[in-house]
Amino acid sequence: MKSVIRLGLCAAALWGGAALAGDEWNQPAYGGSGVDDQSYMPAKETGSDKGLYVLLGGGTEGYTGDLAPDLNAGFAYGATIGYKPTRGLGLELGYNGGLTDIDTFGPGGAADGADIIRNGGQAAITVGLVPTRLQPYLMGGIGIENHNVRGLSPLAGYQDDTSGYVPAGVGLRYNIGTLLTADARVSYNIPFDQDFAPISNDIWNGRYQALLQLGGTY
Repeated sequence: MKSVIRLGLCAAALWGGAALAGDEWNQPAYGGSGVDDQSYMPAKETGSDKGLYVLLGGGTEGYTGDLAPDLNAGFAYGATIGYKPTRGLGLELGYNGGLTDIDTFGPGGAADGADIIRNGGQAAITVGLVPTRLQPYLMGGIGIENHNVRGLSPLAGYQDDTSGYVPAGVGLRYNIGTLLTADARVSYNIPFDQDFAPISNDIWNGRYQALLQLGGTY
């Protein structure tokens, strides 16, 4: 009789433990249909957090193609606000800018400080590649930017200009705890209708940018 009671108590304990564990495991996996047991995984392993995120940071940017010999790489800065409706998809609006010296006019450029101050804004989509909290992603979108040329007359070949560009890049995002987010991305920006420099609008006459941003997901 005692053995039967012990077995009954053990069965009850196991049943209760399984019910509690079910709450942890009954979370749809990244991309899962939620139909069978194989599409479930622990909540703590569901990957990059969903929700609103805000990022702020800095890095470097430079120019390629015919622009590369004349324009030195310089400091870049950026701010991003976005929303992830799923753990794989992100929709974001970003502000970014950069400071550039024109190498033709010596190490210090043509003006005190940066010769070209660029400011721009863009709308982009990010697509996560794997269902992990450390998540690599692809990024693409469209943007508009303004180049403010300082210390030079238009006769030098450089002038103030507002133009468009298409950003395309890759990134790596990590959610630290429940709030902090770190994001590193590298993008190549293809210009169109660009006239700030004496070059043709060509896919190779573009701009690259590398940013490290920190912020939070809420």
